[in-house]
Amino acid sequence: MKKLDHADILVFMRLKIIILILALLAFLSAAAGGFFYYYSFRKAAFQKIEADAYSRLNLLTDQLSTYLSEHIKPVKTLSGIKELATALNNTNLESIYKANQILDNFTKSLDLEVSYLMDKNGITLCSSNRNAPDSFVGKDFAFRPYYKKAIIGMPATYLALGTTSRKRGVYYSHPVYDETRHNVLGVVVIKASVEFVETKLFPKSDDTLLFIDPDGVIFISNKDNLKFNFLWEPDEKKIQTIENSRQFGNGPWAWTGFSKNQTGYVTDKNNAQYLFSSLGVENYPDWKIINLRNYKAITKQVSKPFVRVIGPATTSVLILTGILVLILYLLGIQEITKRKKAEKKLRLSEERYRHIYHKTPVMLHSIDIKGQIIRVSDHWVEVMGYKRENIIGKPLISFFTPESKKYAINVIFPIFFRTGFCKDIPYTYVKKNGEKMDTLLSCYGVRDENGDVVRSLAVSVDVTEKNHTQKDLQIAKEKLSQYSQDLEQQVKKRTFQLEKAQDNLKNLSKNIIASQEREKALVAGELHDHLGQVLTALRIDAVWVEKFLKRFDENAGNRAGKMCSLIDDTINDVRDMAYRLRPRVLDDLGLVDALESLLSDFENRSNVSCVFKHGEIPKINNTLSTALYRIGQEAVTNSLRHSKATTIIVELKTEDGEIVLLIQDNGCGFDVLNNNGINGFGLEGMRERANLVGGKLDISSRLSQGTSICCKVKVKG
Repeated sequence: MKKLDHADILVFMRLKIIILILALLAFLSAAAGGFFYYYSFRKAAFQKIEADAYSRLNLLTDQLSTYLSEHIKPVKTLSGIKELATALNNTNLESIYKANQILDNFTKSLDLEVSYLMDKNGITLCSSNRNAPDSFVGKDFAFRPYYKKAIIGMPATYLALGTTSRKRGVYYSHPVYDETRHNVLGVVVIKASVEFVETKLFPKSDDTLLFIDPDGVIFISNKDNLKFNFLWEPDEKKIQTIENSRQFGNGPWAWTGFSKNQTGYVTDKNNAQYLFSSLGVENYPDWKIINLRNYKAITKQVSKPFVRVIGPATTSVLILTGILVLILYLLGIQEITKRKKAEKKLRLSEERYRHIYHKTPVMLHSIDIKGQIIRVSDHWVEVMGYKRENIIGKPLISFFTPESKKYAINVIFPIFFRTGFCKDIPYTYVKKNGEKMDTLLSCYGVRDENGDVVRSLAVSVDVTEKNHTQKDLQIAKEKLSQYSQDLEQQVKKRTFQLEKAQDNLKNLSKNIIASQEREKALVAGELHDHLGQVLTALRIDAVWVEKFLKRFDENAGNRAGKMCSLIDDTINDVRDMAYRLRPRVLDDLGLVDALESLLSDFENRSNVSCVFKHGEIPKINNTLSTALYRIGQEAVTNSLRHSKATTIIVELKTEDGEIVLLIQDNGCGFDVLNNNGINGFGLEGMRERANLVGGKLDISSRLSQGTSICCKVKVKG
């Protein structure tokens, strides 16, 4: 026997005295306490039996859940094999053959009862039992819940009796998707037998073990006569539900005779009482494992050893007391030995913890309630550059910068010793060589039996380089921001200069166009008023000459007549030139009449149909009316010259506070992007005129589909 030290001997002597006193009290109170002891013993025994039963049920439910769920991943894997999707997409002999081979391999490899593939209508296309008498091929299982769930994309597990094989099994179903993973083509199912589970987890014993469904039908049991019967008395609704589901065959499903009485026990049809324990099974809602233990047998089992001992106990109490003392003595020695072993294990655990603490490559330390360091890791010592004996017992804040020291004393320490936790606290350490190190500290408080924090376990992470990087990044951001601001100022300055130059150019263009219009008006006036009058006077004289010469010489008279015709043509040409330079109708009657006159003139001088539409137009200034007239004139002229159009439509209207001039033709069109320009004002001339009056010109054209030119100018109401 292991040699005991002095302290252990003292403990043992005290234990011996206590044991002797207890033995004496046991002798004096044996008779009086026997009665109470029996009932307390009996109660404790029943409690232990109940606890053992629940422990077994917990273990049994975990094992059963594991067994029943072990094929969930395999069926998912099987559903992803492309040959099955091919068989569902294209049902031919080759695709069916390949799918059957895969089902055969899965069934054989996983020791399954059967594997099969169903189409979208629930008809079995392929099955590993296709050659068996109870083959599923061609069978319709669309009524099965596992099919209904899987066909809408929800994998399912289902416990049932096979409608064809008449064998119990666990059905695992999973949808089979097409290549896009969005459309369900069919359902793949594997069935595993529950016979092995029943034999393994529900062994034959005096206790009754049952696995029942939510309606109380017994699916698995260690009593063969109870299978597929109702545990509790069913009503017609439950019977009808089971019959409609066809989950457990065609019945009948008898009642086992078990029922619960008012005392909390379960009785059978012979009025025998049973202790009842029940637990649910994970992943199978409302399915339960039930343990029934015969109350009479348990009572006999509990009472028998006590009765066997209590008889001779009254005549041999002294012997039993001596034996009890000896047993307690040996138990005391054993308890002391166990304590020594426990202490040894505790020391080993502490040494292992200390080794891990010191060798972990991070800065670890612990402080007491005074803030003094009581333990540091080797990495902490190595990083800080101190020796361990120069660290232990010193305040942690003595290794901080003044700012971190103040922050720790005034803020962090009070919070930590109150809550026992802090995380990512920024501190700056000062190493022995004077170098500063930025850290983030997180710590956890170790509490005593009263719940007070007595020491800490802290870890510090070096973030010096990270902080330097962030600081450099911030400086770079500030420089970039300053550069962006300078660049923005330069852009604004340049933009202002460009806008000013553009305004000057715009004013220059406006003055040039205005000057051109004045010159045209002046030339038109001279042509109409002076040259027109001269030609008119000349025509009058030519008519007089014609009449005079005809009296003397017919030929001379005819030549004078031709002179009159030539003068008439010249007068018309002068009138047209004056009109095109500056139509008087624009000044006298306005834009609408000027455009109408323009289109009428173009239509008379060509074979193109010119249509003019207009609405109510507000009064506008001469500059705007001239610009719109010239844009319309240029657009129609270009259309007549280049588009080969047969119809030109010009529309003038007011829309949303804007005057809109729209010119459309059905000509050959052109490529707007690659246009080389048009003689005269051209497209750019029209855009410039529109811009000078504050308008916008849009040109839309496609080859062989005509051209549309739209000018919009905002007018004041």
